[in-house]
Amino acid sequence: MPDLDQPLSKTIFLITLILFPFSSSVALEKLKQKSFYVMDGDCCGGEETDPHAVHGIETESGAFILTGKIIDESGMEDGFIVKVPNSLPDEKIFLHEDEDFNIDWSLKIGSENKRDGLNSTALLKDAIFTGGYLENQRGIIERHLIKLNERTGDLIWAQSYPSKNNKRESAIESITPSLNNGLIIAGVKNSEEGTIEGFKSYGNPATGDAFVMYFSEEKISSEVAPDGPTWEIDIPGTLSGKHIVEAPDNDGYILAAHSDGETAEAKIVKISSMGELEWTLDVPSHGEVTAIAATNKGYFISGHKFDQFDGIDASISKISLGGKFIWNKTYGNPSGGETIFAGLDGGNPKFIYDECWGITQFQNGLVVACGTGIEDCEELSVKNQSDCESDPRSIWRSYLLNIDFSGNLIWERATSFTFDDEEDDDVPSTASEWVFTNANGSIVSVVDLSFGFGLEVLQ
Repeated sequence: MPDLDQPLSKTIFLITLILFPFSSSVALEKLKQKSFYVMDGDCCGGEETDPHAVHGIETESGAFILTGKIIDESGMEDGFIVKVPNSLPDEKIFLHEDEDFNIDWSLKIGSENKRDGLNSTALLKDAIFTGGYLENQRGIIERHLIKLNERTGDLIWAQSYPSKNNKRESAIESITPSLNNGLIIAGVKNSEEGTIEGFKSYGNPATGDAFVMYFSEEKISSEVAPDGPTWEIDIPGTLSGKHIVEAPDNDGYILAAHSDGETAEAKIVKISSMGELEWTLDVPSHGEVTAIAATNKGYFISGHKFDQFDGIDASISKISLGGKFIWNKTYGNPSGGETIFAGLDGGNPKFIYDECWGITQFQNGLVVACGTGIEDCEELSVKNQSDCESDPRSIWRSYLLNIDFSGNLIWERATSFTFDDEEDDDVPSTASEWVFTNANGSIVSVVDLSFGFGLEVLQ
């Protein structure tokens, strides 16, 4: 994943979005951009900060809740959560609160000169639950859970749940509402101090144990933070729990996790509704795992893996409901187009990174949220450096792909934009960090930008 978090001029207010479909296998005009909204630090942390959104959900009113972390000029981090109203006009892009609309509310989570962040959010009734990590006064990172009023954004309670060893670090990576109005949570604990490099596209913990904990409705409905979960289970042979979802038919939970080892291979874990380990499956062919979608056709995990001939490719694997590996397929190197990026197919595929961070069911298949582009040209040979740096794909793009349940590519779509009155090749980098579908059946993509974040709605 590239470093997209380089501040740009604050005089930029309007962006003209240009979409570039790269697949000839389907009539992409059937899927059109409805709207694209861009926000910079003014929305969520201050003018001199760069907000990086990694997760999003829709409220019952059709508004969007987005969460992630803010990076200031000194490199310090804070978590943030923002509510974007549903009264946004089509085909308009806004950056600031003093434009034609105001965000409903935003909240910064963290303390000065500390390393804090939020990774995931869930909605239950009229409450928002968001989780991530908070650095304590001793400099130890702890998993952190927060409850907010969904309508106003007011803080109801916040609670840290440290590792049993108070010198070990921990963090929440995934929060999902259960069908019985509880919360199922996954992440990492027992990490050695200083080995949590980041989360989502910022990296993975180098040490630790994956955990899953469940909070019942009774525990979280109170105005007072619960002292601990209803139950908690550690997952043997894992580093971190990346994403947990409800299994089909309310039959327990499915966790996508990293296994032990430097390669951070994928592991899928089935846990009963009572917190008992039912089965585990190693998927070494998958590469890095980032998210999971549970369907009645099976479980599908997203991620990416390295290939010496094709760089880093998008990786999708299918697992049966009973825990058997079915297939792994790779995707990426989107090329072609009839506009200013028509030369995208002329570069070296070994340079290209296609990294995927989210997956969700969509119609008769799945949509995967990715980024595609080039980085680390300086690490190549002198000859390859020149080719790499001149490749138009050195600008990262948000990359969405749609596959059926058999893994066949239906369409793929790379998104970029230019600024008003700028040259066509003056394009900031983008990457899709998360994807979900809303009540209207539209695709909603949470997009990281080189100066903030965006929200793209496709239908």
